[in-house]
Amino acid sequence: MTASKSKHTYASVWQTLSAIDCSEKAEKKNGLTYLSWAWAWGILMEHYPEATYQFLNEEWDSEGRATVWCSVKIGELDRLMWLPVMDYKNKAIVKPDTRAVSDTRMRCLTKCLAMYGLGHYIYAGEDLPSQTETAGEPKPEPKKAAKHEPAPNADDTLDILISTFNKFSEDPETENQTVAGLEDLYRKNVGAITQLQESSPEDYVQLMAHLKAMKAELQSKEEPNA
Repeated sequence: MTASKSKHTYASVWQTLSAIDCSEKAEKKNGLTYLSWAWAWGILMEHYPEATYQFLNEEWDSEGRATVWCSVKIGELDRLMWLPVMDYKNKAIVKPDTRAVSDTRMRCLTKCLAMYGLGHYIYAGEDLPSQTETAGEPKPEPKKAAKHEPAPNADDTLDILISTFNKFSEDPETENQTVAGLEDLYRKNVGAITQLQESSPEDYVQLMAHLKAMKAELQSKEEPNA
């Protein structure tokens, strides 16, 4: 039974959507993973049929590159996400046509749904949702993440998390400086990361970009030279 609007919270929606396995609907293109927007929206409708979305006006820079914006509302909740119009190499397109803008809008919609939890782990470079995230069951706090519990201030939370991941990357005594090690550290801190995502979406996006760059660097070190 779908909960009433008055009962929706960012935490309850996150717990519901983040537990859904999206792997069968994900597609890989040029090294990146994409989720079918039609399937993602269908899943959202199954759980929150009152949800709506809206595309804001695109932003254009002086060279003709565009960024699209999408807002998704679930009851009184509202998330906002943006995405540049890019080509198949994921580089910004100069003076994109209407088809490129339209396709990017739907990708942005899917990314905005990830801010609510649906397929969020795909953007974090993982293949499956955390094993502790099971539909219908409360999500326990990872015990090992206690020492990284963030301060109430979102800026402090971001600083603490970035410091934690940077220490993993820079400490010469860290033996598991690999993509797998990074993903394991992410899972250990998922409680703090989720709290940041709920309290400050902008800081959460900044953290995800930082982790994506770290993962790319680790992958380049692990791949054999051509």
